[in-house]
Amino acid sequence: MDFSMWFNQAKCDIYMGTGAGTKLLKEIGNAQKSVKISSPYLSPKMVEELIWLHKQGIQISLITSDTLNGGNHRQEKSIMPLIIQNKTVDSKAEKARNRLILLKSILMYGSILLSVMLVLLFINANYSISLFGLAVPFLLIGLAQAVKRRIRNMRIFNYNYTSLFPFKVFVTPDSNRITEMFIHGKIYIIDGHTAYLGSLNFTESGTKYNYETRIRVTELDAVKKINEEFDELYHNPEMAFFGIEEWGSYLYAEPVN
Repeated sequence: MDFSMWFNQAKCDIYMGTGAGTKLLKEIGNAQKSVKISSPYLSPKMVEELIWLHKQGIQISLITSDTLNGGNHRQEKSIMPLIIQNKTVDSKAEKARNRLILLKSILMYGSILLSVMLVLLFINANYSISLFGLAVPFLLIGLAQAVKRRIRNMRIFNYNYTSLFPFKVFVTPDSNRITEMFIHGKIYIIDGHTAYLGSLNFTESGTKYNYETRIRVTELDAVKKINEEFDELYHNPEMAFFGIEEWGSYLYAEPVN
């Protein structure tokens, strides 16, 4: 799998040092139509900015890396707000569960009532109670507990997931060689006419505090090439990625009822 792009003699602004993302963040915040970002690492505050832009009607596309095996909970907190959990109710299963709940109540109250009756008969009439008679209330309680376990395991809720805006989480290479390439490049494209390339991740430390390098390109032919490369990377069928359903099931609780 060969990914490469070459564009010679592009005019660009160069910046090296801390605060390399100051101008970038300002231009992202002022975007009028679209923002495309490729960054292997994110931070929650930066993602909040993208969510805000999305709510303003700006089209967002994001490429990042997974941390399912890496245990980077910060990355998980960044991705979770981008995934919407949709819960549906199985009405047929819900009706069956309600019938079982009613049956459990009948069995429990029946066992209590029968126990009280047997005690009263024994006390007031010196009634001889057989072992079978003694066992019936416990049998009813046992049946009620079995019904309760069945209710607990019944699936009433089903889940599916949608993304707040388009994003792709590529698999990080590991010892199993699921994929051979780590998407480490940082790409930022704003409104299709301005692009940033460099070392800064879309994190607070990368954009504000670390010593980073970045170039800013406004030459339309160059930005067009960068945009094409981003789209090719995003949609490439050979790249392994974690789907929305997999991420959703991993990040969200899914109680069955």
